[in-house]
Amino acid sequence: MIRSCIFCLGIAFFVVPCSSQNVKTNSSADAVRIVAVGDIMSHQTQIDTAYDKECDCWKFDEVFQEVSSMISEADLAVGNLETTLPGDPKQYTGYPQFGAPDSLAKAIKDLGFDVLSTANNHSCDKGKLGVVRTLSVLDQLGLKHLGTYKDKEEYEKNRILFVPVGSLNLAFLEYTYGTNGLEIPAGTVVNLIDKEQIASDIALAKKSNPDAIIVMYHYGTEYLHHPDPSQVEMVDHAFSSGADIVLGGHPHTLQKFGKKTIKDKFGISKERFYIYSLGNFISGQDRRYVDGGIVLKFSLSKENDKLNIFDIGYEPVWVYIDRTGSKAQFRLLPVKKYLNNDQERKLTDTAYQRMKQFYKDTVDLLGP
Repeated sequence: MIRSCIFCLGIAFFVVPCSSQNVKTNSSADAVRIVAVGDIMSHQTQIDTAYDKECDCWKFDEVFQEVSSMISEADLAVGNLETTLPGDPKQYTGYPQFGAPDSLAKAIKDLGFDVLSTANNHSCDKGKLGVVRTLSVLDQLGLKHLGTYKDKEEYEKNRILFVPVGSLNLAFLEYTYGTNGLEIPAGTVVNLIDKEQIASDIALAKKSNPDAIIVMYHYGTEYLHHPDPSQVEMVDHAFSSGADIVLGGHPHTLQKFGKKTIKDKFGISKERFYIYSLGNFISGQDRRYVDGGIVLKFSLSKENDKLNIFDIGYEPVWVYIDRTGSKAQFRLLPVKKYLNNDQERKLTDTAYQRMKQFYKDTVDLLGP
């Protein structure tokens, strides 16, 4: 988990039309451990169950309590914030136009996230206020963000997000396929998927000689278990343009990850790492395939100008909606810990069987 003052994706950043910040240095100068998760959502059921009438506030901290170590122990934690922070309780709504209490972002920060992508199909759900205020809240919390910008000036300044972590300097870029047909509010910027623009941004990032360029995409067809042709095309485009890593999201389902050896337009042939879709991290989608996700883990190091991507793995996490009490509660659970259902928190038989089904589906798709 990096520490920094302010920021400006999705998870200190530097120059070249970009921002710059100081971050926590990894105790090991040789390798940086990164975790990435998929969509952090705020369906109406999540908002309603988080409400506490005693304080007239919304509490999300306990939702993430059991997965906190997976996030906080990493050197850098990255996720996709797929909601806005409008600030007005009347606008705390779920699908189709998301708006969440600020306390969700606070819980994410306390969990250990460093960088959040904000360009997705729900970026414009609450108009200009939603775009601008979401970024302001993240800034106040010290959460770095990318993909949306309150104005053209901020975009020019922070077009590329440089994140120094340990001995490495990482460059982040993020793009979405669209905004659900909503117009991008006047004056603001939402990065849309455009091949020419992506290639230009990667080329600009390379001029600062980062140790790795990471592209985040919000793309593809919802609920597919395998990438559609456009996802494959855009991952390969990022790699041929010079990116080293692609982190994908939007389908809400998990899709495969792996390495590809691709020669880019700069004449460099090397292994590059991708995941087509990280699936959901937290959501109210209470059904098979979308009721859980993973914490993707990988390490980076640099040796003789060669980027090494290694120790790749994942931890499955599952959303348990505990309905045994007077009020339903959302809890994100580390699946392996609960495989024998022998923890203090005892799952109902129905929930236990669903969690095991999610685990089997995940292992069948991604491997053990």
